[in-house]
Order: sequence, then C-alpha cells, then structure tokens
Amino acid sequence: MMVLPEAFTRQLACSLGPERAEEVISYITGSPASVAVRANPLKTSSVPFGSMPGSSTFSRWGRLLYERPDFVLDPLFHAGAYYVQDASSMYLECILPVMARMREERPEGVFSVLDLCAAPGGKSTHLLSMLREIPGSVLVSNEVIRSRAAVLCENISKWGEANVLVTSDDAADFQAAGLSFDVIVADVPCSGEGMFRKDPDAVAQWSEDNVRLCAARQRRILSDILPCLRPGGLLVYSTCTFNPAEDEDNTSWLVSEYGLELIEQRHFYPGDPGAGEGFFFSALRLPGGTDVPAGMSGRKRHRPAGTGQCQPFREPVPWVGDGFRLYRRGAQVRAFPEAVAHRMLELETQLRVMMSGVAVAEVMEARGGKSVVLPQYSLIQSAAYRCGSLPETGVSADTALEYLRRGNIVLPDTPAGYAVLTYSGVPFGLVKNLGSRCNNLLPPSLRLRTAAALTRQTKISEQ
Repeated sequence: MMVLPEAFTRQLACSLGPERAEEVISYITGSPASVAVRANPLKTSSVPFGSMPGSSTFSRWGRLLYERPDFVLDPLFHAGAYYVQDASSMYLECILPVMARMREERPEGVFSVLDLCAAPGGKSTHLLSMLREIPGSVLVSNEVIRSRAAVLCENISKWGEANVLVTSDDAADFQAAGLSFDVIVADVPCSGEGMFRKDPDAVAQWSEDNVRLCAARQRRILSDILPCLRPGGLLVYSTCTFNPAEDEDNTSWLVSEYGLELIEQRHFYPGDPGAGEGFFFSALRLPGGTDVPAGMSGRKRHRPAGTGQCQPFREPVPWVGDGFRLYRRGAQVRAFPEAVAHRMLELETQLRVMMSGVAVAEVMEARGGKSVVLPQYSLIQSAAYRCGSLPETGVSADTALEYLRRGNIVLPDTPAGYAVLTYSGVPFGLVKNLGSRCNNLLPPSLRLRTAAALTRQTKISEQ
C-alpha cells in the first residue's frame, strides 16, 4: 500500500477536517488510479467505445471508464479519435457558455485563447473541440520546455484542428510582444498531489518546501501573463493539487492584487462523483473597460520573422477542403482557416512557433524544372483534408498496428499512388501504393514504440 508523506496528510486534515481527509486518503492509498477518455468531435459523433464501459464526466464527449483498456494497441487512439485525460480536468468545459457569451458581446475580430502551460495537450485538445462552437477563434497552445513542446505538437497535430499554433515561450514573452487574449488557461506547474496514484515519483518528490516553491512560481507566472488578459477577459487558473497555498491562496491573491472577479472555484478529490485523480479549478474575470489595472501594462515587441517569408500558394491542392487558405514557406505548404489566417500569420512573427495551421503538402522539384505537389501525413488527420479526394482503404486492427510500427503492408485492391488508410472509418495513415508493396509515410517520430513505455507515458500525461 502507498505511504503518503505525514506532512501531506496533516495538511489535508487541516483543509478538509480529519474525517473527510481520511476518506480521501483511503481512495488515494487503497484504490487504483482512475482512467477517462474524451472523444474528438471532429472525427467521431459520440464516444465510440462500446468495449470501454463507463460513466459520464463533466464533458459531453467524455467517459470515466470502469477499467483501463490497452490504449496503445488501439488504432483509434493513434488516429486522434479520442484523448486519454483525467476526468476532473474535463470540468474545463464549464466555461464554454461563458466564452459563447463573450463572443456575442464582441463579435468582431478574432477570438483568441491561450493555453499557457499546455503539454502534453489535454486541455488544448479540449479547448479546440470547444472552439468549434466559437466562430473566428484561434488557440495558442504554449509549452516553455522544448522537449515537452515536441510531444504537444504530436498530440495537437493528430487532433486535427487547423486554428491553432503551438509555441514555446515563457509567460513574460507574451507580455513583451504586447499580445492580448480573450481567455487564458493557466494550468500551472504544481506539486502534483493529484498524480499520487498514477506516478510514484510524485509521492517521493513531495515536500512542504516544494509546495512553497510551487506557489511562488505560480504567482510569478500569473504576474507575467496577466497583462495579456483583455479587459472583460476570462482567466482559468487550475492545478492538480489539494493544498490551499497553491490553490485558494493564489486565487485570493489574484482578486486582491489585480482586481479580478472570482466567478467559480472548486476542488475535486479522488472518489468524488465524476472526478478522477483530483483537480483545483477557478475561473476569474478581469473587469471590462479600457483601463488596465496598475502594474499590468506591457511593452510591445515583435520578433524578427523566421527564415523565409510565407507566401500565398495558389496552385490547386485537391486534397484540401473549402474554407482554408494555403501558404508556402520553403517546400512546405500549410493550410489556415480563412477567417483567422491573417491573425495566425501575425502571431508567427511574435512568438517562438513550433507548429501552426496544418502542413498539407510538400513541393518537390522534378525533372525538367517542374515541381510536384505531394500530400503530407498531417493532412489526412486534419480538418483540412477533403474526405474522398484520395483513395481510402479500410484495414483491420492488425494491419493498422503493422503500419503504426512502420512495417511493410500490401494493398492489392487499392489503386496505385497515394492512398489513405482508415480504421473504423477514421483516417489514420498515408501510404504510396506501389502494387507489390507500399511506402509507409508515417513520420518516424510517430512510430509505435514498446507498449510498456507508451502505457507509462500515457498514465502520467493525463492531466
């Protein structure tokens, strides 16, 4: 049985009272970690998991499962048809009605959302699903640690939405660039008390000193990013901890120091109905008006544009659906939603962008000085893909997994040339069919690794 730090149990008893604290501790130490999934509305109309029985969550797309399937052996997991996420974190969806009202109050311009500490991508993919109901919206999904940002890029890419940029900036960089957002989600680094059942290292690393360090770092992050919250804008501050220092004390500080209005605040603990591992959620509103509170004015700065300017790409790309603008930088052609393309290109000049829009094609030089436009893997998992524009072939789970291992597959009944592989109707693979064999066009970085390594990575990345 897991042994929790004595200082942690003492702190929990002070916060909740001895009886309630003992109840929570018994769930943490005596029951297995929860598991939940959230479907991708771009790719599925509902949670398509008949083999995954469970109960409802705080998201219309979510399900809290009764037992943990082997996700890494499910092609739909790799196709971005769903995301494995803690059930408590899905409470983020409660802000969607607020966002919709904000859009109605200010229908002009681009509705911009920042997910400040986004890796591995749970809240960003959730926000992208929510923003499907907010016209003219853009998400900036940010992760300052480059190695984690690479994982974020993979998860955002397979989720498939095109109105998103993945960046790797410090919170202060957004202020220095003079940027402003309608909504900022700050799911900040914390002491990880809500990860105890999933990650033994979280228990070993917990200390009162680390709680104090995290609380101070959280205030530094919030101070750096608050100048970027538009008057009337919404701040979501959340952690996966239970202690007041990182939770209620920080929201009280936001109210007293910056004049934010607290809209909602609540804790979720292991064992609570519909909850998972534990979560603290708060939503705060910056009062409207044109004046920014004292201490919240930022300097405006633009970064130099990246190497090679984006140019409109006017050649036909038959695999891209309507409603997108195409731009080329170097050999790569990317698609951006028409309504927000200009704003997304502006943001590219102001932030450290790792990915934006959808890479849909590559321009290759052919013999005789002609150029050839070739489809890219990320196209077929995205909203930009025009379904049916390439031959599509449904395959079995075994064939899908062989493809995901970057193995050799044969498609004798599929026309020669580029083709899309589907599993349960969801596109997940791109090949060039040569007849006797196929060139597997899965990027090497996405190759299916050992099941054990992927299972552990999935378990500790579900917040």
